[in-house]
Amino acid sequence: MKKRTKLGLLGGALLLGTVTLASCTSSFCSTKDKAHMMFAFDFGVTAFYSENNEEGTRENLSVYYTYTKGDEVVGATIIYPNIYVDYSIDNCPAVKKIVDAAANSNYSTPSLNYWKVMDKLVLTKVFTEAKAEGYNLDNIVANKASDDDEHVDIKDGLLHEFGYLKFYYSTDVKSTNTAVKWENWDELNAQACLDVTLQINELPSIDFVTYYKKQMTTFVNSYRSCIAIKDGSYGYYGIDKATRSPINIESKSYGYAWKRGFFEGLLVWPIAALTDTIALNFSNSMSVGIASLLAILIVTVIIRTFMVLVTFNQTTMNAKMTELQPEIQKIQNKYPNSNTSRTEKMRVAEETQKLYKKHNIHPFRSMLVMIIQFPVFICVWGALSGSAALSTGSFLNLNLSSSISSVLFNASEWNIANGGGALTALFLFIFMALAQAVAMLLPQWMQKAKQKKVTKLGKNPARQQQNRNMQIFTWVMLAMIIFMGFSLASGMGVYWLIGALFSVAQTLITQMIMAKKAKKKER
Repeated sequence: MKKRTKLGLLGGALLLGTVTLASCTSSFCSTKDKAHMMFAFDFGVTAFYSENNEEGTRENLSVYYTYTKGDEVVGATIIYPNIYVDYSIDNCPAVKKIVDAAANSNYSTPSLNYWKVMDKLVLTKVFTEAKAEGYNLDNIVANKASDDDEHVDIKDGLLHEFGYLKFYYSTDVKSTNTAVKWENWDELNAQACLDVTLQINELPSIDFVTYYKKQMTTFVNSYRSCIAIKDGSYGYYGIDKATRSPINIESKSYGYAWKRGFFEGLLVWPIAALTDTIALNFSNSMSVGIASLLAILIVTVIIRTFMVLVTFNQTTMNAKMTELQPEIQKIQNKYPNSNTSRTEKMRVAEETQKLYKKHNIHPFRSMLVMIIQFPVFICVWGALSGSAALSTGSFLNLNLSSSISSVLFNASEWNIANGGGALTALFLFIFMALAQAVAMLLPQWMQKAKQKKVTKLGKNPARQQQNRNMQIFTWVMLAMIIFMGFSLASGMGVYWLIGALFSVAQTLITQMIMAKKAKKKER
């Protein structure tokens, strides 16, 4: 088998392993978490106002709900005269996007009246749950002031707390099954379709319902920031930046992590829990974005330091191999035909092996380092991408849970005046890519510098082919890392930037130590 073929197979194996392990750590999001996410996208077409607004059609809010009084289930309709509502598809960007896309695909789309009925049915379910939880439904307002403790608002209060019931149905809150459940939505849709105020042509078709569910599932499946050490509101979810909001994420225990998988329990949850703890503690005295960056910095340094300690012997051995490159090149120069001559090839291998044995070097142990580092790398990826605390922070208008690619390809993110973070994402990507390139190419540059000191006896095709293969492998790995950094959450871009700078410092310090040891031996 040719060396180039071997390198190709190795690169393919690494890529396959990355995808496989990444899929194992892809999401801690529970069904309940995803229901909250879905409601952040489809929160309804109804806008609520505390006072009358002359724009559009307004009507006082009336809500019917049921509650238990003793052994009797009581139904009640309450009219809130101080709250006005406005109905428009434009009020919910996700619904508008789905409806427009469905219409372009020639699906029969439901009318605005259908969405109005759905919103009222959701309010019924939400108010019923709120009543059961002890909320005082006599003191409802559309938007309460931050210092108003007497009232409960609808959008940021009741709907934020219980709106997920539109998409959630389960008797097991901590179930490890992350599939989206549509029982409640199907029930609401069936009730809406029986509403006597709706005409048959205003109802959704089967094709539209299938399309709607597919698009909603696509929206939420791109999110994975659900590892939290305590229940709370995290992240920013939704289509339009103006309507994005945090959602309730339930805490994930260590036992839950082990049920998700071996790597999740062994590394992913502990790393994410450490990140969350640091970020939450720092956020008490500084902005959430700065706290998140400090958490990533500290976790990166801890993990990379741990890896240095675990692989210290092999790191030293790799440094020795770099120091021996001039000697290896001398051996290769002695046998310029080793690329075609089997005898010369064997002599190069024998003399190189003797040189390694003399300096107590075992080249194949480098595979052990890769075996250790690779799962850790993937688990760190899963932990930082899954950290709920990091999803809440933003730095220079860049949300750390948003992927660099999604920010750069979103036109609204380039509007710096309105808080767009595209410029920050661009600089982060450039710095991350440059740092990764330097970290991976620095050992080769240092090796070339040492080889220049060797007197060349002639060209060695075998050595040249080996160098070309190593360069190809390095550039392929670099391209793969940069691509993943471009595709994943911005927080991972920060991790790779800090990790690359750590690697550069580690390489320089190791080479300085080896150079000092070499000078002592010469004396």
